[in-house]
Amino acid sequence: MCWEHACANLSFLRQCSTLLELKKNITQGQDCFRCLWNWLRKQKVEPVIQRGHESLIHHILLYQCNSNLNDSVLDYGHECYHPNMPDAFHTCETVIFAWAIGGEAFSYPPHVGLSLGTPLDPRYVLLEVHYDNPTYEEGLIDNSGLRFFHTTDIRKYDAGVIEAGLWVSLFHTIPPGMPEFQSEGHCTLECLEEALEAEKPSGIHVFAVLLHAHLAGRGIRLRHFRKGEEMKLLAYDDNFDFNFQEFQYLKEERTILPV
Repeated sequence: MCWEHACANLSFLRQCSTLLELKKNITQGQDCFRCLWNWLRKQKVEPVIQRGHESLIHHILLYQCNSNLNDSVLDYGHECYHPNMPDAFHTCETVIFAWAIGGEAFSYPPHVGLSLGTPLDPRYVLLEVHYDNPTYEEGLIDNSGLRFFHTTDIRKYDAGVIEAGLWVSLFHTIPPGMPEFQSEGHCTLECLEEALEAEKPSGIHVFAVLLHAHLAGRGIRLRHFRKGEEMKLLAYDDNFDFNFQEFQYLKEERTILPV
């Protein structure tokens, strides 16, 4: 399995749109992840998938990184999760944007933006691209990435990403011959209370959800509980299609409380 990363510095952002792209020779097998470093208030993000490579790009993730980085790793690509991956890449753990196969451009609500470029914002970001090359086709050079549309108009609220669910691991196995199997991932009260400590007492407001699974996924539901009572589903897709992973914009924002 191959992942690719690269890191970039965001201090150069002044124009209305910016493209972070990763040039990669896809020859390393079925699954390949590559990462790139780079340094942005975003109002819209759209995928830029090289023509003819639509089926090769499984997902693209953008992480924020520790600001105390050595500039020598900037604009440097490497196979992700590899033993020889630069140590600096391990400081990039918080996802600030995600795109998956079948998705289109994502626009933030008019009152919301992803703040980048202030002293409190991440100075560096890491771009991760997961390539899927099941036929082991050689000689493929890819230049896919993300295009950011940013503005100097300050939005009222800053956006962020909260991840919930179940990570794929050796401890997550589906017994053979099962006609169906349900996996559950829980974001506990204790976890939320710690993660949303800075958001007390108002909590956070969910305006969009990206449901994500791999080829075995057939249905996904994001459930919401408060004080032991189940509330309306945040999002669901009972006919999940791996090739159509699009953001669901909520008609009304939903509040997640820290307690």
